[in-house]
Amino acid sequence: MIQPKKLPLFLLVCLIAQFSLGQRYSVHKEKKSYFEFSAGLNFSIPKVTERYSVLSSTDEDFEKDYDKFGKNTGAQFGISYSYNFTNAISINAGFGYQIQGFKYFTDYSWNDTIEQQNLDREMHHIQKITYFTVPVMARWDMTNSQLIPFVQGGLFFDFRHQARKEIIYDNTIDGEETENQTSSSGKVEMTDHTRKFNMGLIGGLGVSYYTKFFTIGLESNFKYGFFKIIKDENRYIDQTGFALPYLDVMDQFKLSNWNVQFTVSIPINHSVTTNILRRRRY
Repeated sequence: MIQPKKLPLFLLVCLIAQFSLGQRYSVHKEKKSYFEFSAGLNFSIPKVTERYSVLSSTDEDFEKDYDKFGKNTGAQFGISYSYNFTNAISINAGFGYQIQGFKYFTDYSWNDTIEQQNLDREMHHIQKITYFTVPVMARWDMTNSQLIPFVQGGLFFDFRHQARKEIIYDNTIDGEETENQTSSSGKVEMTDHTRKFNMGLIGGLGVSYYTKFFTIGLESNFKYGFFKIIKDENRYIDQTGFALPYLDVMDQFKLSNWNVQFTVSIPINHSVTTNILRRRRY
């Protein structure tokens, strides 16, 4: 069985293998324009810059334990416009909607020396932040065959839409969600705890396959955000209601993101009439 982490690589290999034998045409798209539709998955990478906690102690460690990026899943979709200055160089500007998720784990243990009772609680914190995103990238196509590998890079501008949070908890501290023992806080708004705008660098690679009527592709990009995500001035304003019952307050962090997505492009000037595909001469 193919592991989920290896699925994008497997799909890319299959795409290359399927079309590599059919390179009978060359692609000529200088001064041509395309509309592109894209959708896929993403994996968030929070980089903590400052740690905060409701409790403080010289004996206890209250730092949050963040999940690895493979568990911080999200999704995105969008539309973009591209213009080819030459057969190899183009620029792409788009508009999309992106859901970024990240998780962390905390646990606490209280000892009642009078009643001789202990209380253990572990909490799995699930955060989702949604953005309207505007990427602007330059792209370089490595060949002019039907199957074209490419690299691209540029800037992105994210405008926060909303943010929500949920805590799953149980009374067994084992780092896992104990089956049939978990409870949920329910999903609550944390939009006012997050900043409205972020921007940064975006870059990646992919492969496109051209036909006479449309182009399909698979690409992977990495986004590095410049700005902090949490509003420092609202950190201890308990808008989620989680500070007292769950002893929760957000760390400060920057948020990077790795995505994998499928694309479908349609030429604005129809490729049949503009002769984008031309048979190779051997």
